[in-house]
Amino acid sequence: MLLPHYPPDVAADGQLFALLARELAARDCMVRVLAWSPRYHGVRANWARREVVDGVRISRCWAPGGKSLAARALAAWWVTTTAFWRALFSRGVLLMPSSPPTLGLVGWWLSWIGRRYVYVLHDIHPELGIALKRLKPGLLASLLRFGQRRALARGRTVTLTPGMADKARELQPRAKVSVIPNWVDTQAIKPKPKAASAFAREHGLVARFVIQYSGNLGLLHPLDGLTQAMRELPDAVLCFIGRGAKLEHTKALAGDLANVRFFDYQPSDSLEDSLAACDVAVAAIERGADGLAMPSKLQGILASGRPVLALAPQDSELAQLVQSHDCGWVVDDFNDPQAVAAAIRIAMSGNREQRGKAARAAAEQAYSTQTAADAYASILEGRATG
Repeated sequence: MLLPHYPPDVAADGQLFALLARELAARDCMVRVLAWSPRYHGVRANWARREVVDGVRISRCWAPGGKSLAARALAAWWVTTTAFWRALFSRGVLLMPSSPPTLGLVGWWLSWIGRRYVYVLHDIHPELGIALKRLKPGLLASLLRFGQRRALARGRTVTLTPGMADKARELQPRAKVSVIPNWVDTQAIKPKPKAASAFAREHGLVARFVIQYSGNLGLLHPLDGLTQAMRELPDAVLCFIGRGAKLEHTKALAGDLANVRFFDYQPSDSLEDSLAACDVAVAAIERGADGLAMPSKLQGILASGRPVLALAPQDSELAQLVQSHDCGWVVDDFNDPQAVAAAIRIAMSGNREQRGKAARAAAEQAYSTQTAADAYASILEGRATG
């Protein structure tokens, strides 16, 4: 596994692949992780160059950090370059995510000397950057699209949703694509009463109606309407847990609202506790990003047995998933504070317990680590078709 982020780094994809690596190792698969130093959103942590955790051999090296465009470009170049040389002198099937967008080229380059690789497409660039108006069509977008098509051409691709699989095939008709949704450790995260949450007790949240957004406050996630809606909901509290590109903007938007609170990332081993500190949890995706990405926080919400407030277009895959499992509410007009507030009022008076149970059932049936490991094992062993 070539992973730019891996625990103790707090990035969601690193946490996901750590679960997968552990499960595959428990099945007697030899798993080696080539990772880099923790630096996600400026969160630093102690790290070891070499260690074995849960049967997984982990080898880390330094990588530059920083939030500016130039710093991220340098980090992408560094990770891609060093990944090539590290992978060249390793053995086995390579598995790598799509971030940074150039990382998939490592698999394509090494495929010319016979290496098999699995490319996990968590987001589709440059289309996602263009949809979010963070990238303009032009030379850079064309270069990213060229690299994406190369990465899709020769290995096995995994996408999170059928819509993303369709987009991948549009980019590269020769792509061999499998759909494997994100997963969650359903044993480590279980439904827990809010009153039993140490996080809720510590921060005075037990007696309040709490809406929680936990994870990356990124450009992919529309949060303005939600934040402004709290002006109309004095009896509720909105908790943001995490960091991201929209953190400072969201803080400024909240202004002096006492019922909007911000917390830093919580330790991964207390995720069950922090997820339990709410009545409703939020997953969100911008209009135009459907079929290009899927919020990774969703599976953790489901496992915690919390109903989902989906801020998403009505016809999006996120909205369809929530509706098909009957595990929450969808707000199509998510930039309108009144529409968001109305949905929250429905949640405050609605049958949250039933929807929470439906959320947990969905996690157990479709999104466990064991289910994902079965699918990945089929691909790694060359049994997958499509």
